Amino acid sequence: MIESLFPCPVGNYDLDRAVTQKEMKYLKGLELEENIGNWSNTTDKVLEHEDAADIKKFCVDKLNDYCKETYGFDTDKVEIYITASWTNRTQKGEYHHQHWHQNSIVSGVFYFDGNKDTDSIEFVSHQDWLGAQWDFNLKENNWYNASTWWFPAPPGKLYLFPSRLEHRVCEVEGEKDRWSLSFNTFMKGEFGEQHQRTRLV
Repeated sequence: MIESLFPCPVGNYDLDRAVTQKEMKYLKGLELEENIGNWSNTTDKVLEHEDAADIKKFCVDKLNDYCKETYGFDTDKVEIYITASWTNRTQKGEYHHQHWHQNSIVSGVFYFDGNKDTDSIEFVSHQDWLGAQWDFNLKENNWYNASTWWFPAPPGKLYLFPSRLEHRVCEVEGEKDRWSLSFNTFMKGEFGEQHQRTRLV
């Protein structure tokens, strides 16, 4: 038997409805600036607007579910919250560069428009085991030997993952622009142990 020890948890959630015209108009109507390979909006408070309230609730609810299943922290003492949120537009032939998110605990990306059959996100492993350390002649990739892994990114899909996990998107192949909403998080409350000199408030 093989046990999956110290896995990297990627949360995979679906919005149980279509994004409304009001939400779409707001999210696509924000001012954009050039990023590395694509475009991002100029503010980091996208989810604070009333037109995004229902999407924010969906993201926060799933964030709490994710943390309950993975970190398992005491919710009477500490709460995770969204610190920054922004949109990304990637047009045909553009890409989203490989990166990770600093000053964040869990990051999320929600896809609200795009090419449902071809858009995807790729996560990159830097762990020192099979796939990252060695270049074997593999018969097939699996979660133990792969150095990267793709997940489909159709509209309505939300992924949550540790902010240190690197990710990227190759060039968009479909005819539609790929739109996503990304966010970062942090903790507030009291955590750590006084006798271990790790207590933070």
